[in-house]
Amino acid sequence: MVHALRRAGQRLRPGGILISIRPHRTWRPLVSIVTPSRRVSVARLINSAFDSRLSAAEAALARVVEDGQFTLAGIRNHRYRARLDNPSQVRTYLELINPPRPRFPAGRRAHLFELWGSRPRGSHIEIEESIVVTALRRP
Repeated sequence: MVHALRRAGQRLRPGGILISIRPHRTWRPLVSIVTPSRRVSVARLINSAFDSRLSAAEAALARVVEDGQFTLAGIRNHRYRARLDNPSQVRTYLELINPPRPRFPAGRRAHLFELWGSRPRGSHIEIEESIVVTALRRP
C-alpha cells in the first residue's frame, strides 16, 4: 500500500489532499431493528481476518507521513447508518463488501429473523458502521 500511496502522491499537486477511508479498528458494525419507538440491537458483526489488513493500511499511512511524502492534515471518526427494508437486503449488503466480509456471530442471524418476525409495523433494519477518515496533504 505504501507504493500505491506514493504513486497517488506523484499525481497530486503540491498542497493536494489524499483521503483515506477505512473501517474503525474497535467499533464493529452493529445490526439493529429500528421500530417507530425504539432501537433493538441484534449483533455486532465480526471480521477477525480483516484486522491484519487494517494494521497494514494504518502502517502504510504512518510510513508515508514519516518519510515526508505527505503531512497529516487531519483524522476524523464518523459513523453512518444503512437503512434496509428486510433481512434479505442484509445478505445483499454484506455480499457487496470486499472480502473478507464481516459475519454474524453464532446464533445472531437466527435472532435477527426471530425479532424481525415479531416486529411492529413501520420497522426497518439498520447497519451502523464506523469509519476513520484520514486526510494527507502533499507538501
